[in-house]
Amino acid sequence: MAREKKFSTDNIYLQTHNLLIKEGYEKFSFSLLAKSLNISRAAIYKYYTNKDELISDYLVEQMKQMMEEFNQINWSLDYSDHFDQLFELIFKYREAHLISNALPHDKMIISTEKQKKKETVSGEVHGQFFNYIQQFIQTGKTNGHIKKEIPDSLIVGIIFHSINIPDRSNLSSQERAYFIKMIIKNGVFDISK
Repeated sequence: MAREKKFSTDNIYLQTHNLLIKEGYEKFSFSLLAKSLNISRAAIYKYYTNKDELISDYLVEQMKQMMEEFNQINWSLDYSDHFDQLFELIFKYREAHLISNALPHDKMIISTEKQKKKETVSGEVHGQFFNYIQQFIQTGKTNGHIKKEIPDSLIVGIIFHSINIPDRSNLSSQERAYFIKMIIKNGVFDISK
């Protein structure tokens, strides 16, 4: 009897991520995942009852990783550099956010326990991020870095939803992040002319 190839949760999550980006939710399957990991489908079924449970666990892990990184950042005291750090973290997890947005959440088959866990973690992450950004914006307005007349909710929306801008630029992810960040910070008009 052949021995089952060993694989880690990290391997499964990485390949899940890659396949969801490449193939999308509808085409993603344990068959594709098993093939990409060079293991049997049965090996995956030992840990996950279906693809929705796996995707849910993957997204929870991505949210936890993002918050762990968020909590470990040595935040710059310079306001502009601080924004750069915040934006780069948000953009680093852009693809996980795009995957989550593309899922048919209302049709996914997830155990009640996993659904509650996902909702709890998601609520904590979004709540902490939203509160942090709100404070960041208020500090920026108080210290003259951000125009006071712009509504906070609009600023938050622009920052968070900038990762949803379709990629038609043929730029690398880092270049896109840089230019989007530049547009948010400086606008698109060259006011020196």
